[in-house]
Amino acid sequence: MATATLRWSSDKGWVERGPAPATGDPPETASLPMLAQLTTAEQRWADREEDITAVSGDPFEVGQVFARRWIARLSDPAHVQQLSTEYPRIPHRIDGELLRYAARFDLLAHKDDQIDEHDRYAIRAGFWREIDTRMAADHAPARD
Repeated sequence: MATATLRWSSDKGWVERGPAPATGDPPETASLPMLAQLTTAEQRWADREEDITAVSGDPFEVGQVFARRWIARLSDPAHVQQLSTEYPRIPHRIDGELLRYAARFDLLAHKDDQIDEHDRYAIRAGFWREIDTRMAADHAPARD
């Protein structure tokens, strides 16, 4: 009998990762679209070019870039507010997509093909910093 492996989930903390699929996101966040769903083929190409030429690969910056793209492509700005109520948890689907995006920048610890725990925290902190920045800008008083 194979033993289950514990992995970190931003939704639930340490979870058993066995043969059963994850239960999914709570109903409040299940409707949040993933970046891949919001991205056209042209944007995907432009994103790859920007990643190669302008994104340094710093974990914090990677999280910010991902969040910036996600926010910019949302058709309903209420999704940002909805996501912000989940802080510090990132919905499982979006978190998985964020970490897969980060893996493109050689952030994998080569010994086990996992992103280092310190880098995971930095990636998620960058993501939340960008969300916070957008929330603050949306709620700033209008100037004449």
